[in-house]
Amino acid sequence: MIIDSHTHIREGNDDISAFLKGMDEAGVDMSIVSPIAPVTLGFHDNTYVAGLVRQYPDRIIGYCSVHPADANALDELRRSVEDYRLKGLKLHPPIQNFSMLDPRLGPIIEACIGYDIPILVHTGPVYSRESRMVFSNSVDIDELAIQYPRAKFIIAHGHPFGIDPVMVAKHENVYMDTTSTTSEYLTMFPQLASMLYEWMRGDGKILFGSDANQNHPERFASDLKPLRAMDIPQESKEKLFSGNIKSLLHMA
Repeated sequence: MIIDSHTHIREGNDDISAFLKGMDEAGVDMSIVSPIAPVTLGFHDNTYVAGLVRQYPDRIIGYCSVHPADANALDELRRSVEDYRLKGLKLHPPIQNFSMLDPRLGPIIEACIGYDIPILVHTGPVYSRESRMVFSNSVDIDELAIQYPRAKFIIAHGHPFGIDPVMVAKHENVYMDTTSTTSEYLTMFPQLASMLYEWMRGDGKILFGSDANQNHPERFASDLKPLRAMDIPQESKEKLFSGNIKSLLHMA
């Protein structure tokens, strides 16, 4: 089984046939869809993702997004988890323009602990002109992992040559996904695979992701290709492709 832990479907284009076809052609069974994080306050994408989950319950798992500056963020998180049955929280600090160390994030993290849902955090490059790269540094997750040892943080776009694998090894509550960055480096340096797993000191906290969307369904296959070619035990590949995320989300 293959579960893509990091995809997007943008509201406004109700035809997701290309997205589903890309999944089928790449052999992806299910995709976790996160909202396109709102630059301004508002949560219309959460209801949209919830609708996708209802429409495609065997193919799509949903995460929500909130903004820590919004006075209704906790209410929206509650609604997203309890009413919409979304399974995680996606935060995009550089686009949403906040620091992961903003104290207003504290109650949101505590709520995620209570719901036992993971927090997927964008790290690394962002191409939008208005985004603030100062908020893209994954090192903030190190501090949060210490402050909130019961929270579950996922480093999105994990960088295999950076500190991300070390944070995965250092903290029981930190994971990383392979979305774009890891797959790109493995394409250039296939021999990196065994070293990456050594740096992480295990195979239980790395998740396959592609960043695929309606406009780029080819990312399912392109991000999977170097991961499938890794010279690692089959058991480790099974954890990467579905086992780890199933455990994190308490899927049967």
